[in-house]
Amino acid sequence: PQRIAQQVLAVAEIVAAERKGMKAAYSHENETAFPGYYGLTFPKRGITAELSATRHVGVHRYTFTGNAKPHLVIDVGSVLGKGRCQGGSVKVLPEAREIEGSVETFGSFSSRYGGLKYYFVARTDQSFHNFGTWGGTTFTPGRAENSGDAVGVDLGFTAVDQAASGSPTTITLKVGISCVSLANARENLDTETGDLSFDQVLQQAVDQWEEKLGRLRIDGGTDSQRTIFRTALYRSFQMPTAFNDVNGDYIGFDKQTHRAEGFTYYTDMSMWDTFRTVHPLYNLIARTEQRDMIQSLLKMGEQGGYLPRWPSGAGYTNSMFGTPSDIMISEAYQKGIRDFDAEQALSLIKKTALGPTPEGAKFSGRKGVEHYLQYKYCPSDLMPKSVASTVEYCYSDLAISRFAEALGHKEDAELFRQHGTFYRNLWNPQTQF
Repeated sequence: PQRIAQQVLAVAEIVAAERKGMKAAYSHENETAFPGYYGLTFPKRGITAELSATRHVGVHRYTFTGNAKPHLVIDVGSVLGKGRCQGGSVKVLPEAREIEGSVETFGSFSSRYGGLKYYFVARTDQSFHNFGTWGGTTFTPGRAENSGDAVGVDLGFTAVDQAASGSPTTITLKVGISCVSLANARENLDTETGDLSFDQVLQQAVDQWEEKLGRLRIDGGTDSQRTIFRTALYRSFQMPTAFNDVNGDYIGFDKQTHRAEGFTYYTDMSMWDTFRTVHPLYNLIARTEQRDMIQSLLKMGEQGGYLPRWPSGAGYTNSMFGTPSDIMISEAYQKGIRDFDAEQALSLIKKTALGPTPEGAKFSGRKGVEHYLQYKYCPSDLMPKSVASTVEYCYSDLAISRFAEALGHKEDAELFRQHGTFYRNLWNPQTQF
């Protein structure tokens, strides 16, 4: 009873500290990072944490030395930034060495379309010595299931007798995720990691990153400049997000389950930021991925009603303004990426460019487009950001014109060519305004 009471108190303190923002001091001198790997050692605690990943599975390795007791706390309700979680659930399966659960997340972007639900299955390579779960502020040792907005699990492990074995205690934790179902999360976990060790997963991740980074070779420059170049290239491949599970399932913009067949379904495309920078790079060195991103945009338009501007997760965020998907699709088509339904793309593009979106639509469309079409520019007394909006719409309309021309639609090409010159009407030479 005394040991259990101490455990309850210890975990309660951990949970309380976590909810306040539990921190551990560290030094960059004890940190190692490269594409596919992150590692950090806490000398005072005698713990080393290492992370690697596959597409749907995070793989952790924790090494406990000295007097550190092997112990893991999984906070299912943890969320980055100013986001929040609700409706979490957790279940411990001791015989399978698994923890499964789900949680609804409301981040700075996913909250804009009603949140996104995640499912997870976590599996350790060591049996639990003891476990408990919490819901809210109540921790219960030995309780296998719990639920609530603040929910999590505490896992205790038996330390290896270092004096006898000559080695520290090492625990590997694999966490498979899915936005579709628990079954898919487990399938992702089994398919991508199976019996692979941490080192095998790490080597696989390194090889996959090297394939991406090896698509560009550079000559000249200093060591520092080459490091900057390669680091920037690495970051250019961190998004968009491959959203479908290993079986092809994904949650569409209609919140229904669909299956991607013959392509990877991507989301988290900050189109307004990337149509002028990253996507032109993809047209050169990631043409298959670029084609899949266009396929994904078309599915979003098909299942949500409109081509998105800044798609994230499973919905429209309506971040920024304009319709940059028009430009991205047009440029890719003109540069020979054509294995997609171009006619469907043009139809979806015209739907937003030639009129306002209906009241209550999930996509905000081109705000003030009715004024743009009527006056041939965006008037400052009728809408905000008049100059910026005019230039955005003209830029997209010129791209639409060239796309329509490439498809042989001469009337559309001429109409949007004219729209692409509306920026000239912003300046009144008589009034100098």
